[in-house]
Amino acid sequence: MIRKKFIFIITAVLCFFSSCDLLDCTQGQVSLLRIKLTDLEGHGLTLSDTLTITTSGTDSILLNRATGVKEILLPLSYHYPVDTFILRHYNNEYLEIDSLFVGKSNDIYFESPDCPTVMMHNIGFAKCSENFVDSVSILENKVDFYEVTHLQLFINSNH
Repeated sequence: MIRKKFIFIITAVLCFFSSCDLLDCTQGQVSLLRIKLTDLEGHGLTLSDTLTITTSGTDSILLNRATGVKEILLPLSYHYPVDTFILRHYNNEYLEIDSLFVGKSNDIYFESPDCPTVMMHNIGFAKCSENFVDSVSILENKVDFYEVTHLQLFINSNH
């Protein structure tokens, strides 16, 4: 009888500790807006010039003087219904500035009491000024932890 109790206690303790190791929270993950750059026909495009991205109303630089850009990953705000990104595309001869507006709803994701809540988003609309970006289309409106392309930016052919 004592041996059965001992085995039960050991088994319960091992199950308790092993279940803590199996906890896989999404707390280390951040939902990012993934944007693919394409030409006007929808084929993948790599920018040869420099691209800097900031957000309107802040001094935060999200992408600083990047070259060879073909995909952009951007965080979305938790508090605003529309995020405005300022895209500065330049080389030694010119500077073109576009604004990208992303309208969205913010959804709190609750996984378990042991994990912190995280924010996911649903894109309602996306539009842009039309300097070096011709247009934008939504490919996937749910921004979560999966690595899918959410927006497609169509870049004018002379870039």
